[in-house]
Amino acid sequence: MNTSFSKIDGHEFGSFIKKLLPIDKFIFIKIGPDETVSSVYFPQRDAVKLVNVKTEDLFSVEIKKPIKVSFYNGSKVIEALSHFNGELRGSINYSDVDEELMASDFIINDDRLTVNLACADPSLSFMEMNPDQMKQAFDTNNSKFEFDLLTHHVDRIKSLFNLDKDEDIFSFYLDQRGVNIKGKSYDANIISDYESNTEEDCTVTVYKKYLSLLDKENYRVIVCDNKIVFKSLDTDTQLTIATAILDED
Repeated sequence: MNTSFSKIDGHEFGSFIKKLLPIDKFIFIKIGPDETVSSVYFPQRDAVKLVNVKTEDLFSVEIKKPIKVSFYNGSKVIEALSHFNGELRGSINYSDVDEELMASDFIINDDRLTVNLACADPSLSFMEMNPDQMKQAFDTNNSKFEFDLLTHHVDRIKSLFNLDKDEDIFSFYLDQRGVNIKGKSYDANIISDYESNTEEDCTVTVYKKYLSLLDKENYRVIVCDNKIVFKSLDTDTQLTIATAILDED
């Protein structure tokens, strides 16, 4: 079976793929009639990213049922898109596997070039979290505090990491100054215009590596007992990361 794209927005499609690459080079996306979505995660599921866009923002296509697409290497998709300028078209070859549509080839082309991006074997399992798993990953009912984290805040945090290059972790915490971060060599106020009404200990420790999973966007950050959820204020993107389990000894 085959479905054609009368138009592909190469820039938006590339941006979509780039959001997923920090988690895994193996890319899984589900192209639906209304929305195109991907949920990617580390094997331990200590970091989960959910990206959702309107299908019409990426593709001009008419489909009645979602088509699941798995790319072996998202970087190859980015490389392929870089060879096109202007209007881009394409098509998907797919088959019905257990009543689900699974792509075998994702083809992009213009008047001068055609590139076939082979997809993972359709008989292989599609790496997708089920609704209950997604609900649990992004549930914020036990939130301790929340705040807006803007791009310049993230830049400042990452610059402070240079003071503790050998350390893997840092902490977010609240006090009378507002939202702060603390490492072995620094203790810095990040957001001062924040009013806290809680007297409980609002400190969480996380691994530095997780901040590289954030896109260059502004976020609403919800801090919970065992995780932090980042909800983009700019796109329909969410990231949840586990807090670090520290040895009390």
